[in-house]
Amino acid sequence: MNMYSQSTNVFNRENQKEMKKTDEYSPSLFRSTKSFYNFPCAHRQFKHSGNCSLIHGYSRSFHFVFGCYQLSKEGFVVDYGDLKELKNFLEYMYDHTLLLDEDDPFLEQFKELEKQGVCRVRVQPMGPGMEATAKFVCDYADKLLREKTKGRAWVENVEARENDKNSSIYFNPNAGFKGWNPSP
Repeated sequence: MNMYSQSTNVFNRENQKEMKKTDEYSPSLFRSTKSFYNFPCAHRQFKHSGNCSLIHGYSRSFHFVFGCYQLSKEGFVVDYGDLKELKNFLEYMYDHTLLLDEDDPFLEQFKELEKQGVCRVRVQPMGPGMEATAKFVCDYADKLLREKTKGRAWVENVEARENDKNSSIYFNPNAGFKGWNPSP
């Protein structure tokens, strides 16, 4: 037995008693990440006094950090195959769309252009900026993930990138175990 094996065995033996004292949760927090890239999206910040008030676009991307105390029976924080609904939401909101503030004074005109097939309008309650986008996406993903895992896993934070230079990160104030959700 090498030194590493010996120290690992000692660690395991010494901590087995402590781990048995805990409830069904692991004593450590597990995290995993998932990224989604290349969502070409236009937006405008009508309240901005500079160029950002004009329609302009970026290829947005999103980086999620998921957390849990107890891994799934497969040993996952999140089964990435279960994130299709999240990917569909991101595509609906940000793939070849025009993202606007709900208070944009030209919102009705843009909606008329949408009826004519010129654009696909999407509205975010706090505006189209990356800070608001990170929160909006985090809230959606956290609710979805808690439903899919019956409360076992959650979203720790979301980084929303507008390009390779600029991003905003929203840290979920509701992260953490909140109890088991009943089966739907």
